[in-house]
Amino acid sequence: MTASRGALMADPQTVRAVVARAGFTVEDFVDPAFQPEPMTVWKPFIRASVVPAVRISDHEADPDGHLDREWLRLSRENGTIADDGTVLLSVEGAGRLPWLRVRIGTVAPRASRVGLPGQSIGFVALSPDGRCATSVSTEEWETWILAADIPAGPYRKT
Repeated sequence: MTASRGALMADPQTVRAVVARAGFTVEDFVDPAFQPEPMTVWKPFIRASVVPAVRISDHEADPDGHLDREWLRLSRENGTIADDGTVLLSVEGAGRLPWLRVRIGTVAPRASRVGLPGQSIGFVALSPDGRCATSVSTEEWETWILAADIPAGPYRKT
């Protein structure tokens, strides 16, 4: 995983702008009482033993297009994206912010564009019900898409 994960802290306006430019319909930052916090969901994706579901080489003819299609496909298949197109996002470098609730409209968003200015792309997407997630991570010469089921837990915040 990239060395910068968690080292930066972006402001909410920058995160909103990045996600909107990537083609998501941005709603609002939310802190669902029964969902895990973003940093809790990041943890399984940053372990050294993590195995990507999809690996996309930087040397492909269209790595960004491949990433965009595969992230959308995998996120729909595993239930990260709700039937109404809603998903919760945490952008790498902004993990201390609450989840950003977004929607996927009629035009597919560009996962390949979700990265803070001057940083590599990287984010975690959580299903609105908190049961599954996908992650995009930029590695040395490739981009990884990872998927995970999120264990049920007592996440109620008081």
